[in-house]
Amino acid sequence: MVEEVSIAGLRARKAAREARVLAGVQSVVIFLLLVFAAEEYDHNEYLQAWASVHLGGFGFLFNGTLAAFYAGVLIAVHLNRPMPAVVRKERRREEIPVAPETQ
Repeated sequence: MVEEVSIAGLRARKAAREARVLAGVQSVVIFLLLVFAAEEYDHNEYLQAWASVHLGGFGFLFNGTLAAFYAGVLIAVHLNRPMPAVVRKERRREEIPVAPETQ
């Protein structure tokens, strides 16, 4: 079996691969920003006071909970990717001739 390859198909695969890499890099940057915000929140009393006034009960998300949740989502998405399709060649069963004396 021969798979047809077209330039448009190769370009589409390349664009999809580049988009996947870009999304991965952006996800890591967002995670690092969340970690930075959590560290800043832990060491800045003014930010803690501001969060308690303006965010109400959602201030706890800044203490690392949101970063941990986001890391869990990233791990789940990464581990849940479909496995690449493997093309298997079907083997034909060959009949082996048996001599009548051996039966």
